[in-house]
Amino acid sequence: MSYPILPKRVFNSPLIEYANFADGSFINLIRLIKPYANGLSYAVYETTKNPFCSNGMFKSYEAAKEKFNLMVRNAKKESALTKQGLTGNHFMSCKYNLPYPKVQS
Repeated sequence: MSYPILPKRVFNSPLIEYANFADGSFINLIRLIKPYANGLSYAVYETTKNPFCSNGMFKSYEAAKEKFNLMVRNAKKESALTKQGLTGNHFMSCKYNLPYPKVQS
């Protein structure tokens, strides 16, 4: 079985969300600094041993987040989740159609 190979620009882009597992594997949700002309703007990169998890590229944050959450659920069956979190990188720019931070009044 071959997994999609992600382009180099994915690994030079900011991390949005991560999940780390006890066996040393991880899943990352990444926002591309330079989105593709066809609309691909997000990537999910994983190193888990679960056969139902694979790398992928997505046009919307919602689709990438859905895949990320599904992969975390599947990977937890193979190894315990040790840490999961958000970085501040997903609020960096609104031009990528990202959710805005909630402002307290």
